[in-house]
Amino acid sequence: MKIAKLTTQQKRTDRFNVFLEDGGTEEYAFSVDEQVLVAWQLQKGMTLSGQDIEAIKAADQHRKCWNDALHYLAHSMRTEYQVRQHLLQKEYEPDMVESAVSRLKEYRFLQDEEFAMAFVRTKINTSDKGPVVVKEQLYQKGVAEDPAEHALQQFTPEMQLEAAHTFLEKKGKPKKNESASAMKIRLLNALMRKGFFRETAQEAWNRADLEQPEDEQREAVFQQGEKALRKWKDKYDDYTLEMKVKEHLYRKGFPLSFIQEFLEDLRERRQQDEEEVQSDDGAGIMGRDS
Repeated sequence: MKIAKLTTQQKRTDRFNVFLEDGGTEEYAFSVDEQVLVAWQLQKGMTLSGQDIEAIKAADQHRKCWNDALHYLAHSMRTEYQVRQHLLQKEYEPDMVESAVSRLKEYRFLQDEEFAMAFVRTKINTSDKGPVVVKEQLYQKGVAEDPAEHALQQFTPEMQLEAAHTFLEKKGKPKKNESASAMKIRLLNALMRKGFFRETAQEAWNRADLEQPEDEQREAVFQQGEKALRKWKDKYDDYTLEMKVKEHLYRKGFPLSFIQEFLEDLRERRQQDEEEVQSDDGAGIMGRDS
């Protein structure tokens, strides 16, 4: 079959439509990248065999794969794994994908070591994540253990401590009616979920000095105690109710001294209520006698 004509695509000037003449009829056959056109020296009147056409189409697919890889890298640094997955999702043949990846590495467009170094620097400067989470993120992007470990050396223990301390300064406020102990546990757990080691989290806590004032702790105990009383007052007798409330407050991490203070206040109020009832009963009896 002979090439009848070559035309430039309207939306892609780097691609050409190839029309073949078959039995006196001119028909569109396929399109090719400009580089493939030049490599095969395609021109009007050139005769192509069936094998030639298949080889040209294969070369064009390789070129498409390469162009897609370059376009993907143009937006951001990527890992080998990310590029492979991107190209495979576009349904390129595995051998084409590997060819593109090898070429990218040869041109130093793909370097997992540099990616890891840049990624860790960015996380240090722009996020509140600790080294454990950052390392996991590198693994998810396909970075191997050695380059990941090497890159994480930038995140020094002192920098980790500073990042954890900064987080505590921003978030280190008690929730409503929260005990000092519960606040500490909550914040330390938050730091570990963000990828900081327990030792770093504890040291950052010691440095932050986030102890609650006594009056705030006392107020929180009384608030939580009253809430527990309303919940259980109709279910238990006085002694059992006290023990239930005491256990509840203790589990929430409140100091025992403040809990005892609340319970003593409760007993005083209960005694006052009983005295008022007795006083009212006595007044009623005197009124009937008169």
